[in-house]
Amino acid sequence: MEINFYSTLPFLVSLFALFLSSFVYLKQRKSPVNRAFSRFSIFTFVWLFAYSISYSTTNEQLAFFWLTIGYTGVILIPVGFYHFTYAFLNLELKSKSYKRILVFLYGACFLFIYFLYGTDYFVNGVYEYYWGYYPKAGFLHPYYLGFLFLTVGFCDFLFFISWLELKKEASLYRNKLQYIFLAFIIYTFAALDFIPNYGIEIYPFGWIFMVLFSSIVAYAILRYRLMDIRLIFKKTMAYSLSAGLLMAFFVVIVIAITNFISAFAHVDSFIVSIVAALIIALLFNPLRNKMQTLVDKIFYKKTYDYYSVIQKVSHYLASMFNIKRIYSFVGYTIFSVLGLKHIYILAAVPGGDYKVVYSRTFEKGKDKDKPTEEIIEEESKEIEGMEELKLNKSSWLIKTLSSGGKILIKDELPGVEEVLGQELIDDLEKEFEQFNGEAAVPIIVDDKLEILMVLGGKLSGDLFANEDVRLLDTVSYQTSIAVKNARLYSEKVHSERLASIGMLSGTFAHEIRNPLTSIKTFAQLIPEKYEDIEFRETFSKIVVDEIARIDGLIKDLLSFSGRRAEHPEDFLDLTALVDKTLENVKAKLELEKNNITVEKFYKNVKINVFADKKKLTQAFINIISNGCQSMEDKGVLKVNIIPDGKEVRVTITDTGKGIAPHDINTIFDPFFTTKAMGVGLGLAISKKIIEDHKGRIKVESMLLDGTTFTITLPIQDSQKG
Repeated sequence: MEINFYSTLPFLVSLFALFLSSFVYLKQRKSPVNRAFSRFSIFTFVWLFAYSISYSTTNEQLAFFWLTIGYTGVILIPVGFYHFTYAFLNLELKSKSYKRILVFLYGACFLFIYFLYGTDYFVNGVYEYYWGYYPKAGFLHPYYLGFLFLTVGFCDFLFFISWLELKKEASLYRNKLQYIFLAFIIYTFAALDFIPNYGIEIYPFGWIFMVLFSSIVAYAILRYRLMDIRLIFKKTMAYSLSAGLLMAFFVVIVIAITNFISAFAHVDSFIVSIVAALIIALLFNPLRNKMQTLVDKIFYKKTYDYYSVIQKVSHYLASMFNIKRIYSFVGYTIFSVLGLKHIYILAAVPGGDYKVVYSRTFEKGKDKDKPTEEIIEEESKEIEGMEELKLNKSSWLIKTLSSGGKILIKDELPGVEEVLGQELIDDLEKEFEQFNGEAAVPIIVDDKLEILMVLGGKLSGDLFANEDVRLLDTVSYQTSIAVKNARLYSEKVHSERLASIGMLSGTFAHEIRNPLTSIKTFAQLIPEKYEDIEFRETFSKIVVDEIARIDGLIKDLLSFSGRRAEHPEDFLDLTALVDKTLENVKAKLELEKNNITVEKFYKNVKINVFADKKKLTQAFINIISNGCQSMEDKGVLKVNIIPDGKEVRVTITDTGKGIAPHDINTIFDPFFTTKAMGVGLGLAISKKIIEDHKGRIKVESMLLDGTTFTITLPIQDSQKG
């Protein structure tokens, strides 16, 4: 026995058929469709395996033996076709006649097998061709060919009729039928292998059609959906190219090495084959991955990368704590990645109903040049005017998703009729039609259906593939976690607000009680000391000061809680603003007779910023006053303005007592203060004003060695106003 190029290819394909047979059978042993396909693949294995052995043998009698075994598989292939058709189309439910036909076909095949082994009527010797021995057709052989073509033609007819009945329906079952029908047509071309039976020397390459047929059908059965011919072709092509290249590599190694080494010493080709097979086993998976990437790049540029999408979703959702932005991000991502006609996201509301909180419909050219972030920002708003599109708590779709927690595909509902019942399926289909939907994705939070996505069909007209379902399932889980985190964050913020209100109440009450006590005391003394001029003067001064103090406190609170949108902004010269602020501070210091020196380290250069003059002045006054107070009537205040490209930095340094390390991170917190007087809002207000102007503020300090505040603001070109 000598392995050659012509025997290697059918041999490897026969192993492929055996693998598919075993894999499909083990996947669902109780499925009639799986069993029928497994049986059919065994017949194919027997045919190709026995023929490959006969091609390698040099003994005519041994070759005839293997060819006879191989023809057993060939004879059984027609009934294998029909048995698969019988199971796939559920012909048993349509008429008992189909089962009689099945019994008849098995009987006819066993009769042909009897003639094959008992007489020379079927195979009458062998031909010796350049690829090896091949069976010679006997006088019964043409009758078998007629039997074969009638059987296969009848199967094709049954598939075609079933497909016509569902032609107007864009259903999963119709899609599956048309691809199975395509697979049968492809396999029919393997009949070209009968030509050499009649003395015509053409190499039998029917194994190629077997590879294509088995790949398509096996994928259809195992994945069940068979929703996208591109997906099938993509998978098949990657494996076929890999297998083809490695087959060629195997043959070259075996033939070349055997012939080369045989010139010097006798080497058994079987040993070479084992070594080559081990090399191929190591190379197959890396090569298949490379081929898959190559096929995707050439033929499937518009398909998405499952893992990159999941990575992107995980990355963005991990830092999202706004529920509306989560709806918008997830909705837009699913809509754009899958290429949907439309999408609706519904969320549970008090009372148990579900209302639309996000929707998007495909419009040609819409948002074509907009960045994704901008689209998400615009759409993260509550949908108005969508009240008619909602589901109540008694909805069957809600009940089914709540109990099962699994994605529902509209076209798959007929396949679970035995589980759900036809009445429930009809109700579910009606609710899908309400949204013109094709799939429903549940998002479960704390064991409760909180959100569901209803997806429209794809713009391409394709159905949802298994990869799509995996993607939706993963995104659903990640969205569930993000929503839960957003709620926890919202609760935390709410708790902090309540704590702030409590702190504010206590601080405000304490600060306002002191001036009120003074006013009350003087008011009580008025009847007794009204005639005392000195008392009246003191009373007038203190009451005015205390009322001013209360007024200042209220203004601080309003400044801290006020919204940015109301502020009038305009272009102004930052250098002039700082100059004027420092002049006011100097005047106040002189009035109070403080020994604080103010030093300027900047040139009188105009620097444009776009700001609210009043608010920005307030921020600088707060920071400068804070520095002056820390120096306790003696020290140096240094101010510098440093333009830096598109930004400008203003540094304010004092020589005061500095800030303790444990306080450095809290000085901008509301109500934080180390002073005996004041509520601790000055720096918090300044920070808020700076950030409202798209700037930032930082502090550097050493205890007993002074503090430096650095304010950074964007420089604006006044011509762009």
